[in-house]
Amino acid sequence: MSYKFSKEELEKLLVDYNKIALKDHDLPSRVYIWDETLRDGEQSPTVYLTLEEKIDLAKRMDEIGVTLIAVGFPAVSEMEKKIVKTIVNEDCKRATILGVARPKKEDIDACIDADLKEIVIFMPISPIFMKTLKLTEDDELRQIRGAIYYAKDNGFKVNWVSEDGTRAEFEHLKNVFQTAIDAGAERIVLGDTVGVLTPVSTSYLIRRIKKEVLEPINKNIPMGIHTHNDFGLAVANTITGVFEGCLYPHTCINGYGERAGNAALEEVATILERMEIDTGINLKKLPELSETCERYFCQPISQYKPIVGDNAFSHESGLHIAAILAHPLTYEPINPHMVGRRRKFYLGKFSGSKSILHAIKNKIKVLDLDLPEDVIKKIVNEVKMKHESTSKEELRKSFKIIKNELKKITKGVSDKDFFEITYKHAEPYLPEEFKKKKEEISEVEE
Repeated sequence: MSYKFSKEELEKLLVDYNKIALKDHDLPSRVYIWDETLRDGEQSPTVYLTLEEKIDLAKRMDEIGVTLIAVGFPAVSEMEKKIVKTIVNEDCKRATILGVARPKKEDIDACIDADLKEIVIFMPISPIFMKTLKLTEDDELRQIRGAIYYAKDNGFKVNWVSEDGTRAEFEHLKNVFQTAIDAGAERIVLGDTVGVLTPVSTSYLIRRIKKEVLEPINKNIPMGIHTHNDFGLAVANTITGVFEGCLYPHTCINGYGERAGNAALEEVATILERMEIDTGINLKKLPELSETCERYFCQPISQYKPIVGDNAFSHESGLHIAAILAHPLTYEPINPHMVGRRRKFYLGKFSGSKSILHAIKNKIKVLDLDLPEDVIKKIVNEVKMKHESTSKEELRKSFKIIKNELKKITKGVSDKDFFEITYKHAEPYLPEEFKKKKEEISEVEE
C-alpha cells in the first residue's frame, strides 16, 4: 500500500523527544531479559501451573530469546524441587535456568538436588523486614557472605537480589551489595518489591549504586532491576533502570505477578527495541507467547493491554482511520507487524466516510463496486445508527455474565472450604462448645 508521506518526509514531520532527551545518555547497546513468569508470575493469586505448562512456557521463552528463566524455589517442597529439576534437564538451547534460594544452607542444598548450575540468592534488607525477621544488619551481612561462599564452593554461579532494597537505608543497601560481590556474586539485582519507585527515584538510586558500589571496586559486575506494578510504574521503572545501565531487566509475560503484577515482558522488550537497544527477543513471537501464557494462567488480559491486547492496534474513529490511511505513524507509534500483529478497523458510531470506503474496498472488493456519493452517505449513516441502536441493557447483561465468570476462574479456597478442611483434621482437639456451634451453623445452612 502506498502512503501519503515518504520516509524522508516522516523524519521531518515527527519529533522524537526520546532521542533528544537521551542523546547524552550512555545507553547500553544490548540487554538480557531475565524472566520471572514461572516463579514470581505463578505467585499471582489463585494461579498454579502444571509441569507440562511450565516446560512449554520455558521452551517458548528459550525460543524467542529470553536469556535467564527463573523457574522456581526448590526448597519450598519436594514437588517444587522435582519440577525445577525436570525443567533444568529439558535442555533449553539458549536460556539459562535459574532456581531461587534464601541465604540458608538447606535452600542451597535443595538447588544442588535440583541439578541447577546457576542460582539466585535473595533476602529482604529493609528495616521493616529486619524487624519482622528479628535480624540486625550484621546478621544479614553474615548470612549473605556465608551463603554465597557455600554456593560458590558447590560450583554455582550466583546472582544476588536485594529484596525490598528500594526501602532500605542506603548504607545498608551499599554494604549488602559490597558483601555479595566480595563473596563472589556475579550479578546484583535491585528489588523494588512493593513497587514504590518512580522513574526519577529509580534513576537516582541506580546512579548512586553505580557511583558508590560498582565504580570503586573497578569490577565488571552487571546489575539487574526487579520491579512491581503497584502504582502502574513497573515497566517505566524497568526501562529507566536500563537507561541507567541495568543490563538484566526482570519481566513477566503479560505483566503477571503478585498483587498488581510485574513489568510485562512484551512491553519492556518492545520499548527497548524501539529505542534501538537489542534485547535478543523475537518480537513477532510475543502475541503467541502471551496467548499461551494467558490460557495457562486462566487470567484474561485486558483488551487495552499494550502490544498484545485486542485493541492495541484497533481503530474506529473516522478521523483516526483517515489519518492512518495517509500513514500509520499518525496514530500508531510502531508498525503492528513488528510485534506479530495486524491493525483492525472497526465500524461504528465514530466511523467516517473514509473508513466506510476503506471497508467497502476491503470487505467486498471482489464486487468491484463504484458507488455514488449519496449511496456511501446512506451506508455511513446506517452503520452509525446500527452501532448506537445496540441495546445498552444487553451489553450490561453480557458484561455482568463475564464478570461473574471471571470470579469463578480467579477463586481460591473460600473461608468455608478452609474451615471445613481445618475442622476435619483438628476435630479431636476442639472444645465441645465449638463442635455444637458448628452443628447449629450446619443446620441453618441446610
